[in-house]
Amino acid sequence: MLDYHIHTRLCGHASGEVEDYIESAIHAGLNEIGFSDHAPLPEKHRSGITMSPHETETYLERLHKARQVYSDRIEVKIGFEVDFPLCDSFDPAYFDDPRLDYLMGSCHFIDDWPFDHPDHIDEFSRRDINQVYEHYFSIMGEMARSGLFQVAGHFDLVKKFGHRAARDFSKTIEDIARIMAKNNMAAEINTAGLRKPVGEIYPSENILRIFFDQNVPVTLGSDAHSPGEVAYMFKEALQTLRNAGYRNISGFTRKKRYNIRI
Repeated sequence: MLDYHIHTRLCGHASGEVEDYIESAIHAGLNEIGFSDHAPLPEKHRSGITMSPHETETYLERLHKARQVYSDRIEVKIGFEVDFPLCDSFDPAYFDDPRLDYLMGSCHFIDDWPFDHPDHIDEFSRRDINQVYEHYFSIMGEMARSGLFQVAGHFDLVKKFGHRAARDFSKTIEDIARIMAKNNMAAEINTAGLRKPVGEIYPSENILRIFFDQNVPVTLGSDAHSPGEVAYMFKEALQTLRNAGYRNISGFTRKKRYNIRI
């Protein structure tokens, strides 16, 4: 078993040391732990959210050392969670960096609006919720089409605070799912939604069934920002996956995907 969505203190809103997360993963019985801390955002958005561009190598070096120290106890995988649309604050050379096992693409901004940040929740009341969802899924579709990522992070993050579209976006999601399957891109089953106001795994069970029908591979992530959140409610996540029809999850080594039986 694995957890591929782990943050570090470099993002500015996580606690604990790299070793603390790894020890928690070992205690939880995981075979792999994957770090995917937030790639640098532009300076105007960066404070308390992502590392700075000059810290990316520090991040990689720290994880490489941890990988060596724990090599006989657990596999440590190395990645980044990269915001899409892309920002010039993240060096594009990392998309071809052989040190990385995977890149997770995520959307946290609609234009300059950080829609998942609690300080900006009031903006939902000033916008048409269907247009918010339409814009969000258009970004997710472009991200899938880019072919740059191995994993799509928390696919329906836009629901985080419980705001639901009045329209049915199933057809849009099916179209994105076909692109993901074509590009061998996995969807992250992210349990952090169970800790948020929406009280639901990302993505929803309906979306997960669409992914299964369209042959989209999946992986697991807790979105841990503290060591105690590693493998959070994975038993429930695995049951949700099995209910949707899945019997395998995906791992990655140097951006090559492989199956793990569940």
